Amino acid sequence: MNECCYGIPAEVIARLCRVDVATARRWKRGATRIPEAAKMILTGDLGAFDPAFRGWKMRDGKLISPEGWEATAGDVLSIPLLRAQISAYQAKQRMTEAIEEQPLPGTAPNFALQSTKI
Repeated sequence: MNECCYGIPAEVIARLCRVDVATARRWKRGATRIPEAAKMILTGDLGAFDPAFRGWKMRDGKLISPEGWEATAGDVLSIPLLRAQISAYQAKQRMTEAIEEQPLPGTAPNFALQSTKI
């Protein structure tokens, strides 16, 4: 028996992998070797769709990284907004740092106090 098929009815395997039910039954019995893409589909491994996502899984409506980080569809959709917020924060931080580096009123920087000889 193929481990990735354990507990999954042949009809469900056939529907998910788009194969005949008889093929799914052969996979479950171990009579026929199950293709890697079908294993990835049954285990939820997104590497079946794009090699860059090998090890990533979909489970209970969540995208799960190989390291175990979880993200919902809403989390993924919010990434552009989060990037924009971070960019705005960084721009404001740069402005604040530039203001803090300005000399205080009534003081002159050292280079302005030095006299130049002609």
